[in-house]
Amino acid sequence: MSMLADQPLTFRRFLSTWRREIIRGGVLFALVITAGLMISRVKVGFGVPWASLRSLGDFDFGGDGDLFGPGREIGDEWKWTGRVTPSQQVWIRNTIGPVEVVQGTGDVLEVSAEKSWRHSGPDAVQLVPVTSARGVTICAVWQAQESNCGATGEYALSHVHKNDVAVRFTVHLPRGVKVDVSTISGEVVIDGAAAPVVANTKNGGIVVHTSLGPVQANTINGNIEAAMDALTGGDIELGTKNGTVTAVLPSSLNADVDASTVNGRVETEFALQVLGKISPRHVRGTIGSGGRTLRINTINGSVLIRRPGNGDGDGHPVRVETRRTRHETRVRVTPAPDAAPAAPVPPRP
Repeated sequence: MSMLADQPLTFRRFLSTWRREIIRGGVLFALVITAGLMISRVKVGFGVPWASLRSLGDFDFGGDGDLFGPGREIGDEWKWTGRVTPSQQVWIRNTIGPVEVVQGTGDVLEVSAEKSWRHSGPDAVQLVPVTSARGVTICAVWQAQESNCGATGEYALSHVHKNDVAVRFTVHLPRGVKVDVSTISGEVVIDGAAAPVVANTKNGGIVVHTSLGPVQANTINGNIEAAMDALTGGDIELGTKNGTVTAVLPSSLNADVDASTVNGRVETEFALQVLGKISPRHVRGTIGSGGRTLRINTINGSVLIRRPGNGDGDGHPVRVETRRTRHETRVRVTPAPDAAPAAPVPPRP
């Protein structure tokens, strides 16, 4: 009889303990379903520059996995060059296809692009450079009822004509120049930058290495790897829905951390002062003296916050210490005493 009487109390206790997690899981599940529907219709409607892309109409790729693989025609290389200074910025806007950024020489920006197609003609896409005192914007503009390529990264396509053309950008970026890259279907790789970076895609991974951050990077389907040798002013924001996020940050990092996942774990190699509930899937706390915001989020995947030299995932062991007070639990995650000192970041091949 006592067991039956205890059951309602146990259930109420369960709801009281896990109510927030249940609600959060329901909200995140709804977000995943919404994102999947958006991708299936090839439409975009959030963030910058996504808010300007009202409707992408019909892209017909016939299930091609490799947009530049066998069975597709590849056109002649298109090229644009011009001088840019560290006080200016470069915006690259694509829709279907990857973008790669590598270190350039001197103060000359060099952008090359290739088109691929199976049935459509390459004239279905125009490559448009727009220059201004603030920098350079280069867009891949598909034939559509309405389109726009603005001087400071504005990009809009509405009701694109049905076609199967993809564009692949390669950018040689002068040292110290900020870059902002976006595509919808395709990976983004940025290596050798020496200024803050913005990178966005919806269907593809993102890899960034810059000698001077911060980095802001977002995707829906794909992993994110972001390495910053040093930081200037500004917050770090890395987010995906399906993938692992790895951030390699300077050993002298000072930041307020908000890192979360639903199906995965959160790991850090930095000493972390946490206030509030201890959770392996959602961590809020302070590294060093705090200051800038370090926000990393995923749903299906892990969050890995690494020191330099541990990009292979073999980080230092950690020790978790807790101290309870009357009103809070304080958690400190520190390297174990036998941890080896961090090595410098090796140059990327």
